[in-house]
Amino acid sequence: MKNATTLAVCSIVTALSVVLMFFGGITFIFAYIMPMLVGMMMIMLRRTFGTASAWITYTATSVLSFILVTDRECMLMYVLLFGFYPIIQPKLNRIKISLLKIIVKFILFNTLFAVVQIMLVYVFGIPFLEEGEGKWLIILFTVMMNMLFIIYDKLLINLTRLYEIKIEKKIKKYFK
Repeated sequence: MKNATTLAVCSIVTALSVVLMFFGGITFIFAYIMPMLVGMMMIMLRRTFGTASAWITYTATSVLSFILVTDRECMLMYVLLFGFYPIIQPKLNRIKISLLKIIVKFILFNTLFAVVQIMLVYVFGIPFLEEGEGKWLIILFTVMMNMLFIIYDKLLINLTRLYEIKIEKKIKKYFK
């Protein structure tokens, strides 16, 4: 691919990503859905234009999101978790031992999820729980996020396979 083409596509994906990240502030659930959706665009960049292009786009989107996106939870979920996970997932999937692969993925997710929540509380001053809510909600929320992560991981695998089979050749042919 020509460098100008790669740069143009990465710039467009970055701009679209930041716009989608703005929608993360509309409702609570979008703070998690939008970073996942934006992260899924990294599949196309990684497969078609290379891992370096995906990392550059991720970095640019992260910096712009930090500056422009008002919903800090949405921004942190992208920057610290869902933005780079589609880029590193193929390397994690190369782990031969299935149990070890699952353990590594869950340790990565839960560690970064905890970092996001700690940063929200202690850096940005956003409380995790409102007054009167029980501490058991933290456990319930964490379990639900782990279930969401399982779905996201499987979705990334299936979307990557779909992209390889149906779309990748057409896009590469178009950008020659």
